[in-house]
Amino acid sequence: MDEQKPVAGRKWRGYLKEYVIIVVGVLTALVAQELVVMLHHHSEVANLRRALHTELAWNLGTLKEAADDLPCVEQRVKEFEDWKASLQSGGQSLSNINVPRPRYRVFRTSTWRSTAGATLDNLPLDERIAYAQFYDGVSNNATIRDGVVIAWRDLDDFEGARSLSAAEARQVTHGIEEIREGYRRMASNYNNVWKAVYAPAVHLTDDDVSPDDGAQRQARNAARATLCQPITAK
Repeated sequence: MDEQKPVAGRKWRGYLKEYVIIVVGVLTALVAQELVVMLHHHSEVANLRRALHTELAWNLGTLKEAADDLPCVEQRVKEFEDWKASLQSGGQSLSNINVPRPRYRVFRTSTWRSTAGATLDNLPLDERIAYAQFYDGVSNNATIRDGVVIAWRDLDDFEGARSLSAAEARQVTHGIEEIREGYRRMASNYNNVWKAVYAPAVHLTDDDVSPDDGAQRQARNAARATLCQPITAK
């Protein structure tokens, strides 16, 4: 009699082999897909960091402009106080003033505002918080700086004045304090918060801050020279 061959066993081994091949193939495809997604996210995060660093470096240099003006501003507001006192006392020796009109670069936030939430979510939580705090600081200091620029403009209305009413004197005093405190806050924020806390938290260094081009530097130097000139003429 012919012996029966174990056909069933061979079939099960064949099925198992095909199953293993299919499972390994599916797992390989899934791993490859995850790897592609991971690399894509890594690239997006790297690009986002570079763009945010470029924008924040610009803002760091922009706030530094106002912070560096503080010594000259302290001198100018003291002259404003002397000028106001001179008019209120009826004196004429300090009645002529030339009010400076400082100009500054705009703060930039377009990269942060246009950042997709999915890409931002790929950053570590502490880094996202650090960026958010930095940009909150940008918004806050933009408001402060806008306030001092408006205060300069309001004081400009008193050029040529020969006397001050009580209401005008209060307006001048308010403008002087707005300018003094605004610049002091910006200088303090730049030195004690932005450079000491915000920049290190997002790994931003002075090397990231691009120097102004020739035209920008010339305009800034001219603006500072005007701000550092006495406002009163005897």
